[in-house]
Amino acid sequence: MQVMRTTKNTLFTAALLLAAALPVCAQTAPKTAKPAVRKAPASAVKKAPAAKPAAKPAAKPAAKPAAAPSKATAAPAAKPAAAQGAAAAPKTPYDEALDKLSSKDPAVRRQGADFLARSRDRKAAPYLVKALSDEAPGVRASAVDGLCQMAYREAVPKITELLGQDKDPLVRQQAASSLAYMGDQAAGPALMKALKDDSQAVRYAAANTLGALHYAPAEDALAALLADASMRRVAISALGQLQSKKAVGDIEKALTDPDKYTRLEAVRALGSIGDQSAAPQLEKRLDSSEDPYVRIEAALALAKLGRKDGLITAYEFVKSPDLTLKNQALEVIGAVGDKRSLQFIDELYAAEKDPMTKNMLDFTRQRLLARQKAGQR
Repeated sequence: MQVMRTTKNTLFTAALLLAAALPVCAQTAPKTAKPAVRKAPASAVKKAPAAKPAAKPAAKPAAKPAAAPSKATAAPAAKPAAAQGAAAAPKTPYDEALDKLSSKDPAVRRQGADFLARSRDRKAAPYLVKALSDEAPGVRASAVDGLCQMAYREAVPKITELLGQDKDPLVRQQAASSLAYMGDQAAGPALMKALKDDSQAVRYAAANTLGALHYAPAEDALAALLADASMRRVAISALGQLQSKKAVGDIEKALTDPDKYTRLEAVRALGSIGDQSAAPQLEKRLDSSEDPYVRIEAALALAKLGRKDGLITAYEFVKSPDLTLKNQALEVIGAVGDKRSLQFIDELYAAEKDPMTKNMLDFTRQRLLARQKAGQR
């Protein structure tokens, strides 16, 4: 018993000593070390040398500041991107034509003037006015044509000056002809003077334009040209446009002219003038021995006078394969046709297969119906 007590006391004392020693051991115990990385053996290091680090690119030396350029050699400042884009844009044909007007080559200048003339762009008018003084006749002629085509009346004084004074007949002829587009009576006096130009082409163009302008003061001057065989036809045409009753007698004489085109123009003029005194002479041109175009034109002239004498001739030519003759024949029938004419057109319409001809016949039919209704009121 004594031994057991002694053993228990001894164990108890050892337990107390051990409990007291635990905090001290915790403070002095080494921390858990990370597992050590095994080093490769020395022999392995020699066999696989470590890769060399990539060489760093050599640094570029700092650029020296460029010396400021002198005033004499200084480069122009760069244009903004928008400005550069505008300068690089392709030129329009209009701009190219303007550039051509400054060329040393007269043929190129004329090309430019021709383009501007065809464009009829009134913005080009000042450039064409300047071109009227060009040393090359072709350029002046093209400028005249262009200005007249666009009816730029501000240029009339300069163009009429060229008509009377330009040394080149081509320029004068172009001026006389193109002034018809202007429609300006102010050109009349210059055109009348041009009726005595040395060039027949200029005289012819002047007479034609006087008629187109209906320039009444030129009536006597044009009538005087009826004696000139080379000018007779254009003089008749102009007098017809002027509706010159004074010239009827002289124009009737031209109905027997050897030239069929002069006879044709005389018939047409008498129809435009509308003087009933010309009817007997016009009826003679209906004869079958006359040229077909003169015959149908005479029928139309009589219709304009309100006369039906040409209806039989119109019936004849309405079946012609010639569209000009057919169209004029239908014009005569539509103007002075009667109930018999309407029946005739209805029969033709019913038998016709060609769509265009059917349309022509139907238009004439509608005219006849409208005239009949108007007459019944």
